[in-house]
Amino acid sequence: MYLLNNHQLISYLKKIKTLIDKKVQAIYEEFRCELGIHKRNIIDAQNLHQNLLDKNPFRYESPFLISAVCVYAISKNIPQKITLEDIENISHIKKEDIEKCYKLVLDSEFSESLQQPDDDVFH
Repeated sequence: MYLLNNHQLISYLKKIKTLIDKKVQAIYEEFRCELGIHKRNIIDAQNLHQNLLDKNPFRYESPFLISAVCVYAISKNIPQKITLEDIENISHIKKEDIEKCYKLVLDSEFSESLQQPDDDVFH
């Protein structure tokens, strides 16, 4: 049986985090290219993403789910019409999961900065 010492474990975890961060960056770039979202709007989504990761309720959620939720959240305030199906197709996250997590975001302290759908129906 092979055991890692603390230094090896920390190094390994940093490598995993770097790999995940690169994959999350790639999915934001894919959202930008596929959906025609302006770079500044993607940066807004990434900033929201980081803020959510810094908060306890979202710390252990999938970073890929959070990226899908953040793109959905910023889609409310941009001219491009982006549907949950569009986000689901790119992220491979079920739209039901995106909706559920988005509702948690709306119930969080970040809800003031997000525009809620007019009729409470997700498009």
